[in-house]
Amino acid sequence: LHTDPYFLESSDPTSFCHRYSPNPVLNIAGKFGILSAPCDSPYPLTNSTFEFMRTNFSDIDFIVYTGDSVRHDKDKAFKRTQEQVLDTHRTVVEYVRKYFDISRIKFVISVSSSSSCNGSLLKSSLCIEHNRLSQGPNDLLGNLSQIWAPLNLNLTSDFIKGGYFRQDIHSKISVLSLNSMYFYKKNTIVPDCNVTDGPGALQLEWFERELKSARHEGRKIYISQHVPPLDDSNTLSFVTSASKDEDAYSIFVLNETHVSNISSVDDVVLVLTNAPSIKPIESSINISTAIYINSGTVKLDSSSESSCMSLTVLQQSYFVNLTEANGIGEAIWRIEYVASETYGMNSLETKEWTRVLNKFRVPD
Repeated sequence: LHTDPYFLESSDPTSFCHRYSPNPVLNIAGKFGILSAPCDSPYPLTNSTFEFMRTNFSDIDFIVYTGDSVRHDKDKAFKRTQEQVLDTHRTVVEYVRKYFDISRIKFVISVSSSSSCNGSLLKSSLCIEHNRLSQGPNDLLGNLSQIWAPLNLNLTSDFIKGGYFRQDIHSKISVLSLNSMYFYKKNTIVPDCNVTDGPGALQLEWFERELKSARHEGRKIYISQHVPPLDDSNTLSFVTSASKDEDAYSIFVLNETHVSNISSVDDVVLVLTNAPSIKPIESSINISTAIYINSGTVKLDSSSESSCMSLTVLQQSYFVNLTEANGIGEAIWRIEYVASETYGMNSLETKEWTRVLNKFRVPD
């Protein structure tokens, strides 16, 4: 979301939409945000997003939210504080409780790099530099466990120690919410994953146990995390663990990567589904933000030797034209694409993505 409670409509975008310019010509920030600027999301865009989801997807079973709630700490004249970070998380919980029936719909959230606040000194384990998180237990994870309590998440000692947890949707579907900060190379205050007692290695051990448990019990898994497992030494073990139990999970849902180009590879071992932040993108394309909806039907695959459950998962993407929204004072959400129609995909599983990527190799 990157919701910024200090966003000012008709402000100067060069001030991160926090201040007005003496030159009125420069005060061009719109009600719903502005393109090609470093500003985060104003409340009207966040409100519109939640209202759209409530109106159109009230019958869903669960929501996977990959983090990035807090505004970026780019404005040197208005630094982000510890209390602002926590207040934003409280606000997200209030949004969820206002717009969704949390007694029926499960809202699964992940720890992200923006859960922290920037600072030149590590004054506490809560106020940490961006992309840095110390090994738990720490103040941040303790505070989040209290703030997220109304969401009825399964925040056990695993979360207090490492920021990860398993949330069962029902007997056949679970979400593994991972803390990718312990896999992230820029998080230099924790050891690499090859250090056996480090938080990354401990999380990987937990991750492997959960995948084996899911396979044994015939459960499908959604794996949610904030930073994708990029091509570096810290994530090699992660990818290896996931690919060994590929039939145990359904889909990866992740955030942070704001690119849409797809690479064609010879050996596809897993699929990562990008879920960018709901904020004005920093490009000249007249699309502000998108919602990604994965809808699926659950069925038992009787042909499988293990009788494991399979999922038919379809992806839909929605967007808002910011120029139009700011002009008429209303955000109109439109469908951008449906994976089954645009790419002829029957699911979002590895075999389907492999087929689509192979088609991309052949020019039209």
